[in-house]
Amino acid sequence: MCDLTLLAATNGSERRASAAVMPPLVFLGPSLKRAEAASLIAAEFRPPARRGDIYRALIDGYTTIVLIDGEFHGQPSVWQREIVDAMFEGAAVHGASSMGALRAAELHSLGMAGHGRIFAWYRDGVIDGDDEVALTYGPAELGYPALSEPLVNIRATLAAAVPRIITAEEHTMLLESVRRLYFPDRSFAALLDASPATKWPAVRRDALSRFLVEQRIDQKRLDAIAALTTVASGDAGEPRVRPTPASPPHWYRQERLVAEGFAPRLAALDAAAIARRAGIADEQLQAMRQALSTLFFVGEWAHSRGIVATADDFARERARFPAAGPPRRVEAALTERALATAAVRAFAAVHDIDSETARRTIILEWASENGIERPDLCGEKLVDWLVEMTPAYFGYLWHFPVALVEALELDGCGGRLRSEPLS
Repeated sequence: MCDLTLLAATNGSERRASAAVMPPLVFLGPSLKRAEAASLIAAEFRPPARRGDIYRALIDGYTTIVLIDGEFHGQPSVWQREIVDAMFEGAAVHGASSMGALRAAELHSLGMAGHGRIFAWYRDGVIDGDDEVALTYGPAELGYPALSEPLVNIRATLAAAVPRIITAEEHTMLLESVRRLYFPDRSFAALLDASPATKWPAVRRDALSRFLVEQRIDQKRLDAIAALTTVASGDAGEPRVRPTPASPPHWYRQERLVAEGFAPRLAALDAAAIARRAGIADEQLQAMRQALSTLFFVGEWAHSRGIVATADDFARERARFPAAGPPRRVEAALTERALATAAVRAFAAVHDIDSETARRTIILEWASENGIERPDLCGEKLVDWLVEMTPAYFGYLWHFPVALVEALELDGCGGRLRSEPLS
């Protein structure tokens, strides 16, 4: 079993120490050369972000995250939910230039800081497609060389050509023609060869061609520079975190646990394997399954009656788990327990019964109200059957391995579970 006291002391001190010395983490690819970025900010750099990378950054202790580039095709894109969770857990998350601008526009009202012109375009509805910032590029070993031109760069360059080289109407026609191209095929050469410019007099076409070469605006690079310069200067301000739902659905919680390293994939998120890694015997695992199943049913009954846990209820649950992680990290799990405790206490007081009897009677009431019955079972036996079947049997998005990991995290075993090899 986990040495909870030792783990609590170690994890807490390590996290405090890492928060004090951790540099910003920057997800960067083709938008800006790594060497130029490093000259602007002292940071840790990682490749373009994909699904789960923000969660992994939190596990590694980063509290300032700058999302510039991210995967669009071939790999799942970085998830909005993981960015919201990072902010909810106290991290400052910034976005600009590419995937960062897109996510910042989606989440700026929840506290994600956006930087630059592209972010403003997305935020204000000037552009809305993710293909505006998409491009094809070469491998990391070669510095992510661009193999196509993102539409935002073409948009910015054409805007600068008005009115000296083209009219506003021509700007609109040229932009629309290149917008219709598939993003890997976009380039300034394609703009000249697949647009109304093919019918222009040679002198006008040559003038536009020279402008596109000599006056090209790399808006993605400019926005990346603006974001890194602002974060490095400390002028980015404090993160403005907005409230988020306390208890997200279990399908999402499964994906998060995989991203954080509790399993290599969803199929490997197995309760028995988790129990072995935590040193939990079979009989203990069965008892935990029953306890967590009971907790869910009591919580559902409490929700149906509008029962609300008080701040004191939450504080008492927090005191029961001194080894738990940061408050925001475990708030959902603690809130579930506080609600169930409040419901059982109120029910026991009204009916003058002990807590265990109250808990089992509540489950019977839940079953009756939901039309769940079995002619061959009643009373205590029906309660045992309901708990044994678990909420998943009755259509709830409840997953025992997820509930088990969250319970073990409350006991301070999260770090051990991530570090132990899968068996």
